[in-house]
Amino acid sequence: MGEIRKDYILERYVIFSPKRAKRPRGLERKDNYIETPKEKCPFCPGNEHLTPKSILEIPKGKKWKIRSIPNKFPALKETKFYGEEGKFPFVHYRPHGYHEVLIETPEHDKRLYELSKTQIELYLKALIMRYEDLMKKKEITYVTIFKNEGKGSGASISHAHSQIIASPIFPKVIDEEMKASEKYYEEEKRCPFCDVIKYEKKKRVRIISENKEFVVLSPYAAVLPYESWIIPKRHISQISDLNGNQIRYLSSILKQLLKKYEEVFGYLSYTIVYHSFPESDFWHFHIEIYPRLKIYGGFEYFGLYINEILPEQAAKKLKF
Repeated sequence: MGEIRKDYILERYVIFSPKRAKRPRGLERKDNYIETPKEKCPFCPGNEHLTPKSILEIPKGKKWKIRSIPNKFPALKETKFYGEEGKFPFVHYRPHGYHEVLIETPEHDKRLYELSKTQIELYLKALIMRYEDLMKKKEITYVTIFKNEGKGSGASISHAHSQIIASPIFPKVIDEEMKASEKYYEEEKRCPFCDVIKYEKKKRVRIISENKEFVVLSPYAAVLPYESWIIPKRHISQISDLNGNQIRYLSSILKQLLKKYEEVFGYLSYTIVYHSFPESDFWHFHIEIYPRLKIYGGFEYFGLYINEILPEQAAKKLKF
């Protein structure tokens, strides 16, 4: 039996229709692997001349393990920013901002879950370093961190990497989450995500896994089949609030979750999005993972979503 579910806090609804999974081409499971020849890969050691100069290298020099560089094809670039320009109906902004690529490993054929826990910890620490630095930049209001894997997510190079975009424009989804979280906090005097963890742990039907510091769940109103969230058990607002112990536990559970996706689906296209917000009592840092198992059919462009897989089914299949 299907139903319509409301997101935990957002005014966003998802129609769950299990029967649609049986229709022709209900879920897409095509080979989305990208083959980038190692000798031509701009992210491999020895090919640094194919990319802009490094912003960050850990450690510095030819034997780097993590490298962050300006995106060669940036969505935004450093320029003068004058705020909103023009008048209705032709309002625009200068494309001011920063767009970086963080290379997660020097090893060409390793995906994120295949890296050692130590390397994943280093990757997370590098993200934090770039986040903190970019948040200090003049005119920047938000730093977006995301990772695309596979053709289905929009990735164009197979070598493991994430992207960081610092923008003077506040993303709509984050703005909506922030306002909804603040409203809940004003009414209940509690962080909504802290309550979500408490209620979901009581139900136990959408919990995928947990460790000392994090819980992984399939959200009640998941937008995409097998979507998952990683939420810190302790209240923090932004990625830079993670302490060393939390980074170690996050490295472990992220590695396990991505490995589980691989075991269940084989090679999978997905997007990882890091939801941060400057320190507050109402906003809770979390990570959302969107597997690309289906293609939007049209209804989603109206802001409404259809999901063929109930979160309870997804959690059961992804448990580890």
